[in-house]
Amino acid sequence: MSRSTSLRGAAPAAGRYRILALDVDGTLLDAEGHLSPRTADAVARAARAGILPVLCTGRRYRRARAITEELALAAPIVCNSGAIVKDPSDHRTLWRADFDADLAGSIRSLFREFDEPAVVFTDRSPAEPDFRVPAFPTGRAMFDDYVAKNRDHAEIDPAWAADGPGTDEPWFHVCAVGSYDEMSAFERSALERAGGRIQTFVLRTSRYRGTMCEILRVDASKWSALRHLADLWGIAPEEICAVGDDANDIPMIRHAGLGVAMGHAHEEVRAAADLITGRHDEDGVAMLVDQVLLAR
Repeated sequence: MSRSTSLRGAAPAAGRYRILALDVDGTLLDAEGHLSPRTADAVARAARAGILPVLCTGRRYRRARAITEELALAAPIVCNSGAIVKDPSDHRTLWRADFDADLAGSIRSLFREFDEPAVVFTDRSPAEPDFRVPAFPTGRAMFDDYVAKNRDHAEIDPAWAADGPGTDEPWFHVCAVGSYDEMSAFERSALERAGGRIQTFVLRTSRYRGTMCEILRVDASKWSALRHLADLWGIAPEEICAVGDDANDIPMIRHAGLGVAMGHAHEEVRAAADLITGRHDEDGVAMLVDQVLLAR
């Protein structure tokens, strides 16, 4: 199969965008999780031209911050699929979509009912754990794989497995981990239980063996978090270009002034986009920057 060498879709005039919202895994990074010199250079050139790169990722803050450092970016980061926005300069939280107590209790009950161990992300200093889990190891290969690869930043919290109220720490992003079929079934149950109050994403990543079912507040997404930043900066939605490849990128691709899907993106992502660029392993982000954003 031949590799694409140009973008597909109607390209808008250059010079109209002030934010370049970038997914990380599958967009900025290639299939091996590496940032290519060509893509890094393109992001830097966009920034020098006055287009502010903003990372919008499903990653938690610690792992997202590593990419901002590699790219020498200073802008806030949209993390956890849009559930939280962090300032990497001082680790401040700029916005977070907390579950209220009633919703947190419903989600907790759902995990117990289905006997699913949960990954509960936390908003703490970089010196503290990034997430809590009820036990480790659990005997569930895919869940244990996730925890093992992040063990240095995990807290074991048996309160999750008890009948008591557990922690009072704010909740904003919770995940189950398993096979794709298991997580799809769990997602259906979550939506049946609390569909009007939550949104979910079932996502795969090459870093882990399992598939994740993410649960966020219904108004939390990469787009809602990005809009929070854009409003602070006086930037209109039509001045935003958003690029991604997976289900949690759809809201920002659909609502941005220019929504761009990577060439290898899922069909539902491509359908939401105005433009389709190259694959992540052919520097699709650099193609977008060169052929559209900085085109003369």
